[in-house]
Amino acid sequence: MAGQSLVFCDRPEDLAAALFALVPRPVAVVGIGNPLRGDDGFGPAVVAAIRPVAGLHLFDVQAVPESFLVPIVTSGCRAVLFVDAADLGAEPGRVALVPAAAIREVDISTHAIALSVVAEAVRRLAGEILGAEPVCALVAAQPVDLQKADGLSPAMAGAVRLAGEGIQMFALETSQRASHA
Repeated sequence: MAGQSLVFCDRPEDLAAALFALVPRPVAVVGIGNPLRGDDGFGPAVVAAIRPVAGLHLFDVQAVPESFLVPIVTSGCRAVLFVDAADLGAEPGRVALVPAAAIREVDISTHAIALSVVAEAVRRLAGEILGAEPVCALVAAQPVDLQKADGLSPAMAGAVRLAGEGIQMFALETSQRASHA
């Protein structure tokens, strides 16, 4: 577990502020997870909760992010923000921003390909196609149960609200700053 490299966020404002410090725009928000496996549906639920905003590209990739590498890269985003359930060693429903260097340290056991491998593939492919590598980061939430098929736990539903509102605040504020520049 990443420990010191995690930025835990208890309010949407905390997440928005952490994103401002780490993530350039435009940004691709990539929701990863299987909604049929309980709290593993965190990523797709967050993407569904976000309203489209200029400079924000939303991808619900379910449990196969590797199948969306080309669309993510060709969106031309300067950053890729993965959103997924992960073992953070925290209380259920806690949300954290994980910088690229620490993604490998966070245990995400429900996917065929490790998220760190997907992030590296995105960076390399973008370098080849666009000549520039995007910043990658992860918004993660501590799950309660990854097997239950009847939806998100109450703790994870709260995490979806926090993450969705935080990313939305980040996107809206960044959009407003760009229009005033």
